[in-house]
Amino acid sequence: MLNIVLYSCTFRKDLNRTIKLAESIQKYNKEKIPFYVSVPSDDVELFREHLQEFDATIFDENDIFKANPKLDIQKLYEIRGGLRQQVIKSEFWRLGLSENYLVLDSDCIFIRDFGESDFIFIENIPYSVIHEGRDILQSTERFGPKKIRQHFLNDRMPIMAALGRKGVVYDFGYAPFLWSKKVWESLDLNYLSPNGMNLLDAILLCGSEFTWYGEALINFRAIAIYPREQLFKHYHYEHQLWADQVLGYKEHILARNYLGVVYQSNWESWGDFGPSSKALLSLVWRSVKRIIKKIQFKLSLLISLL
Repeated sequence: MLNIVLYSCTFRKDLNRTIKLAESIQKYNKEKIPFYVSVPSDDVELFREHLQEFDATIFDENDIFKANPKLDIQKLYEIRGGLRQQVIKSEFWRLGLSENYLVLDSDCIFIRDFGESDFIFIENIPYSVIHEGRDILQSTERFGPKKIRQHFLNDRMPIMAALGRKGVVYDFGYAPFLWSKKVWESLDLNYLSPNGMNLLDAILLCGSEFTWYGEALINFRAIAIYPREQLFKHYHYEHQLWADQVLGYKEHILARNYLGVVYQSNWESWGDFGPSSKALLSLVWRSVKRIIKKIQFKLSLLISLL
């Protein structure tokens, strides 16, 4: 079994982003760590066609579901796609391909060389991404959205309560996620199975897969904890990118402290693949408002720096 692989769970809307991710992996993956991509059945051939020049293994996401008979596949396809992807990513370990895996969302890109030592502390024990989320909490305190702090707590405290932990509210993200199969196994053995649950049940209870992983890590100690900060610079909101641009933080500077960058697809909608579901007039108006907002933000930021 391999020590670590790269893995992305994606679909056709994010094809262009996945291509950019694959390009960055081809450029910076100096140790040729294997790269796996799972997609819905209808998208397999599309991704194989467009990623054929890259060293990526494309496969049907149903292969992951079949590895866990306790999952109700029909129920999985009745829930919204974002939650289903959380289950898919969290169950990838059941394929038995590697001891550990780095989960790359399609809006991730690498910006410098990387190798196994960036992810593995010793032998088959990975680093654990664990911090307090101050980056996103601080930036949104000033520029919004206003309810992020409450959303942050809502995504974490129910899982802490379910596993019986009190104290500091930790953040175990954001993408890419560095996971050990031993931690997922410990969650299944010590919490899910004894309570007649599977991972889908856990996600429906509280939809934050990386928090389930992190709390299982702390509670069941399947592996030793060697903490690291976030591996990538994550632009959750466009105003975070604007602020860095004003201050001159380009990718070559970010590369001194980060392996990569995430330009969140929730706001970077121009990277979508295929025709948009929005009317042309709506898209034009959205672009105009975005430009106005960007100018207002930069003026506000510059004034505050004077």
